[in-house]
Amino acid sequence: MTEFSRIKNAMGKSTSSNNPVHRQGLFALELCDREFGFFREVIYRECGIKLTEMKKALMQARLMKRLRELNMKDYSEYRDYVIENYSSEIVNLINCITTNKTDFFRESNHFDFMHSVVLPEFEKLGKKSLRIWSAGCSTGEEPYTIAITLFEYFRDRRMPDIKILATDIDTQVIEKGRHGVYKADIIDVIEPEVAKRYFLKGKDDNEGFFRIKEFVRDIVYFRRLNLLDETFPMKRMFDIILCRNVIIYFDRESQKKLFANFYRYLHDDGYLFVGHSETLTGITDKFNFVKNTIYKKAL
Repeated sequence: MTEFSRIKNAMGKSTSSNNPVHRQGLFALELCDREFGFFREVIYRECGIKLTEMKKALMQARLMKRLRELNMKDYSEYRDYVIENYSSEIVNLINCITTNKTDFFRESNHFDFMHSVVLPEFEKLGKKSLRIWSAGCSTGEEPYTIAITLFEYFRDRRMPDIKILATDIDTQVIEKGRHGVYKADIIDVIEPEVAKRYFLKGKDDNEGFFRIKEFVRDIVYFRRLNLLDETFPMKRMFDIILCRNVIIYFDRESQKKLFANFYRYLHDDGYLFVGHSETLTGITDKFNFVKNTIYKKAL
C-alpha cells in the first residue's frame, strides 16, 4: 500500500459513522468555560502564551482535529485524557494551539540590514565563524531565508563557518522545516535566479513543490525548545538572534525572562531582531536601539 493510500484510508476511518465526534456533529461541539480555563492555564504554564476570552473560538477549532484523531466525543473527555497522559500528550496540545504563520523573506528589511550592515561589520571584525539563532522558527522559512542571505553575501567572499540553530516548541513544524519542502507559490517572493541557486524544483509526483538544496539544509539545525525554560541546552553564544512575532503572545514577566536569556546567549557585538509590531521598551534595557525592531547588545 502506498503512503498516499494509507493517508486516504486513514481519512476514511476518521469520518466513519463509528466516530462519536462525527455522529454527534463536529460543529455541534462546544468548548465550555471549564475546559477552556483548563487548557488556557496549561498553555500558559507550559509556554507562556496568554489566551484571552477572545481566543476561545480559536482554541475550540484547533482542538477539534485532535478530538477527531483520538475518536473522542467532547472536550471534557480530552481534558481528562490530557490529565491522565500529561507527559506524552502535552506536546500534541501545544502543537494544536501554537500559531505558525511565516514566509520566506518576511519583514525583508531585516535581511536587507543583515546583508548591508551586519555581515560587512562582522567581516571587518575578522569573524571566522557565525552562529545564528532563529527562535520560533516555525516551518523553516525564516532560518532558510537567513541561510540564503548569508550565502548570497559570501558568494564572492571567503565563507566563514556558519551554523544556524532553528528552534520551536511545535514538533510538527520543526519536522516540516527539517524536510525543507514547500509549495511552489511560497517562493514567489524570491528572484528566479536566486531561487535556482537554493531550491530544487519537484517533478512528476513532486510537481508543484520546491525543496531547499542539501548544502543549505546542512547548515540549519532544527531542535524543539521551549523559550520559557529556565536554562537552554546550547553551549555556544550567538552573533545574531532573531525572535520575531513571538513575544506578542507572552505576558510582561515572560518577556523579561526571555530577553534576559537572550542577553546571556548573545556575543558582545551581537544583534537582536524582533517582529514588526514588537519593541523592547519597558521590557529590558540590556539592548541598544539601532533602528526599528533591530537592537544590539548593550555593554
